[in-house]
Parts: sequence; C-alpha cells; structure tokens
Amino acid sequence: MVFSMRENILIFGHSYATQFIDINNQYTTLFDPKKFSVTVVYLTGKSDEEIKKRHLAKEIIFLDASTSTTRGLKISIIKKMLQLHREKNFRLAICHRYKPSYVMMLVSLFKKIPLIFSIMHELGTLKNFSRKFLIAAFAKENMIFAGVSDAVRNDLRKNIWHVPEERVITLHNGIDVNATEQQLLTRENARKEFSLTENEFVFGTIGRLAKNKDQHTLLHAFAAIKKPAKLLIIGDGALEKDLKDLTKELKIENDVIFTGFLPHAFRYLKAFDVYISSSIQEAFGLVLLEAMLARIPIIATRVNGVPEVMGDTGILIPAQDQNKMTTEMLKLYSCSSDERKKLGQQGYERAVNNFSFEQFHKLFWNLSFVKETFA
Repeated sequence: MVFSMRENILIFGHSYATQFIDINNQYTTLFDPKKFSVTVVYLTGKSDEEIKKRHLAKEIIFLDASTSTTRGLKISIIKKMLQLHREKNFRLAICHRYKPSYVMMLVSLFKKIPLIFSIMHELGTLKNFSRKFLIAAFAKENMIFAGVSDAVRNDLRKNIWHVPEERVITLHNGIDVNATEQQLLTRENARKEFSLTENEFVFGTIGRLAKNKDQHTLLHAFAAIKKPAKLLIIGDGALEKDLKDLTKELKIENDVIFTGFLPHAFRYLKAFDVYISSSIQEAFGLVLLEAMLARIPIIATRVNGVPEVMGDTGILIPAQDQNKMTTEMLKLYSCSSDERKKLGQQGYERAVNNFSFEQFHKLFWNLSFVKETFA
C-alpha cells in the first residue's frame, strides 16, 4: 500500500493585524489541502482562538515574542523555528516583512529550505545598512525577494546588495472577489450605520489618521468644493484631534463624520458616492481594490504602487495638490449617477481581471522558481 504524504508549507508573519490575516489567507489558497499542509506562524501576539478561526490554514502557531526578543540576533526565535523546520521539513517558506525573513534565512543555513520567499509590504524596508549586510552575507539562491508592487520591488532592487535582479520580483496583493462582495453592505444599510440619507452626496476614505495618509489635504479640498455634501472618514490614529480641530477651523465640522476604527471597514464602502485616497505614500493600496469591487469611482494620489492598482480606471492626481483634488471632486459631484456607475464598473472589472485570487494563483505557479521547486 502506498501512502501519499502532504508537503509542508510555512507562512511566517510578524503580527496578525487584519490585513496580514487576509494576505496569509491569500497565500494559503495557493495550496491544495490534498497535497499540502500549511502552517501559519506569527512572530508576535498571544494565542487567540478567535484569530485562529479567521484563518484558512488548519495550524496556527503564536510565538508571542517580546520586543526585546525580536531585536538583535533573535537567537531564541531562530532556535524555535529551526526545531519546527526539523519537525515539518518545510518545502517552501513564505515570509512577510523583514524579521520573519531574517529568521528563516538563518534557519536555512542549518537545515536547507528549498525555496524561501521574502515579501516586503512597505518602501524603504531594506535601506538599513545592517539589513543590507546580512542579506548580502547570508541570502542564498533559494531566497526570492518580492515587493507587493513594482514600486516596492524597485525599491528592493535599489537597496539589496549582491542579489540578482531576477530574484527580486513583484507579487501583488490579491483580493478574494466573492468573499469581499458577499460582505459588502448595501448602500441603504451602509448609510443607516452613519445616519446618512439616500440623497446626501458622500465622499469617503478609509485609513489610519496618520501623516502619510494626508487627510489634512483632503479636508482642505472638501472645504473648497462649497457644495452640500458629507465627508466620511473611517479610521483612527494619532492625528484624530488635530484633524477634528481643522474641521472646526475650516467650518466644516457638521459635514465631516469621523467614525473611529471599524472592524472590516470595507463593508461600508457602498455608503460612498466617491472614494478618495489622499496618501503621500502607499506601497500598494488594498483598500483601493475593495473600493473597486464596491463599484465606486475613485480619486487617488499618484504615488508608489497606486497607479499599478488603478490603471486607467480611476482619477489620479499629484499628492498634496489641494486644488487638483477639489477640481476632481467637483467633476464627480457634477457627474450623473450613470456616469459614476460607469467609472465604478471599469474599476470593478480591473480588480477582477488583474487582482483576483485566481489571477494570483496563475502568476505564482508559473514562476520559474516555484516550478523548479515542485517539479
């Protein structure tokens, strides 16, 4: 009798912030459970049964590493992951962010892993001298570096030493089209959550209230349109008080709604008539894909990975250009409902055709490194 053995896959992340649970599920779907067993490991964070339930993988391990443990050489973490690798004999390790990548790069020196993906989600991650040096010293041919956009990939190529360009690639974040659409609230129900009427025109944005999201410019642009409308800002952060004070200064406090943090914020996207991304830095922009699936026209700043997501289906403007933002907001405000629906439909089709899990699967399994590893 012949017994088939499933091959073990490791997905190793820094934390279980919501966006990384979604990304880890994206990668888990790559692997047929009849052929592969996926283990998801988190460097930080306590064991949490509710977090486990949100994963597609069956085995979730929480290392619960302290801040002091994750600094320096991370010897104790390397020992734990080396022991896990000896037990599982991982065929492939997919590491999100630098610290998990660093750990598995060193683990592989003691027990080889056929293929390691080191995936970076922000710009400037590897510009630090010590990180450059360690990668130059220890990264082997089994290690592939990937950025979540061409912008991040190019940044990696600029900063990594002694790694050939063909081993520094792009792996875009993807989106589960069906699951996302099923969770979107209807326009009516989403608006009820914020006491908005059907006829009010609503501009909206989702994101941390932080400098790089530049809600400051958005508020000035909204104040300048001088039309009856609402601005819905979903998110929390260090700048919340400053931004609320600015609405009073601009005399728009009655027209701007700050919701604070909302779990699964994308569910409310259909409350918006227009989605606006005012970021001055955006490595990829998953929320843009969510807005595209909600069929909402988008105004976004032309920064980093945003043009890759948007293509020619939305309105791209320079960052921190209040006048241009106001102009484009007025244009969409003045459009007919049918015209805005047409723009939204174009974005929807781009998201489905370019960033669905199905498209991601085709790209991944056609990578030469992957084909060679699983030949």
